[in-house]
Amino acid sequence: MLRDFQLKRLCWGGTLCVALVVFVAALASVAGCADKGQASGATKAHKQRQRLTEDEFEQLTAVAEGGDAEAQYKLGMVYHNGGGKSHPQDYEEAMKWLRLAADQGNAQAEDWVGAMYYRGEGVAQDYAEAVRWYRLAAEKGNAHAQWQLVDMYQKGIGVPRDLEESKRWARVGQKPDRSVLRARLWFGGAVIVALAFALGLFALQFHKLNGWQHFCVAVFVHVVGVFLVLNSLITYGFWIVVPHCSFGFLAPACTQFSDPHTRSIVNWFANYAMVNLIFRFMAIVGLGMDLLAGWYLVYLVRLVWRRGRAAQAPTGVVRATS
Repeated sequence: MLRDFQLKRLCWGGTLCVALVVFVAALASVAGCADKGQASGATKAHKQRQRLTEDEFEQLTAVAEGGDAEAQYKLGMVYHNGGGKSHPQDYEEAMKWLRLAADQGNAQAEDWVGAMYYRGEGVAQDYAEAVRWYRLAAEKGNAHAQWQLVDMYQKGIGVPRDLEESKRWARVGQKPDRSVLRARLWFGGAVIVALAFALGLFALQFHKLNGWQHFCVAVFVHVVGVFLVLNSLITYGFWIVVPHCSFGFLAPACTQFSDPHTRSIVNWFANYAMVNLIFRFMAIVGLGMDLLAGWYLVYLVRLVWRRGRAAQAPTGVVRATS
């Protein structure tokens, strides 16, 4: 009777987890389809968000001066596009910051440095130098730089005319962008891991496994459980441990740290925490992870308490018999 009841609970638990997975997968599918329809709108919104407040500009400048390549690229684009009356368009200043980012290997900055040499913006027009920077960006997978090389080799701009080289870059540029597919695969894998974790934790909690099966599932559950707990702690605890960070312009800026390396690490954790918070508001995925983390902590407390009682049981038996 008891076994039948436990089997029913296991079946209901498995059914509930499967339903949750299907629901989350459906959300992901709808979001993926919506991405295509909203791409143009998002691009327009990003273009409209060109002007920074004075505080945002100062924070971005401070991070860029600290040596952060991504911040240098963004600051260069602010100067290139113009940031309003207080920060008008300045190609020379844009080239300065973009070149600093490009020297650190930022592919987007390399592409824009090439474009500015191609157009003669902030520097004397130099097609050969444009080709050099375009090639650096193209070798890192930048699609715009790759197609610029296609055109320049085809027409002999800045380089001797070479149709074979032009075709080679055209073949490279035609490689499909698999970033969306990779993201969906990662998401699908995460959902499967979450489902396996839930079923494994249920099996451990109600003693459904023995021997090597119990050992393997326990290792898996503890590894994933520790990750879930740390994920929740970083998401909610970062703002307590490291206050006064700003997120005014596309990236975190914890400028209270003077050392560039330390600031870069802290900014990474800040960005990780912010992304997790966004997931919690957008797709309920993060809240599900918090629930799993809480369930795991409850299981750990009960496990420690049960083992503590088991360790004391022999002593109690001896005292009773004596």
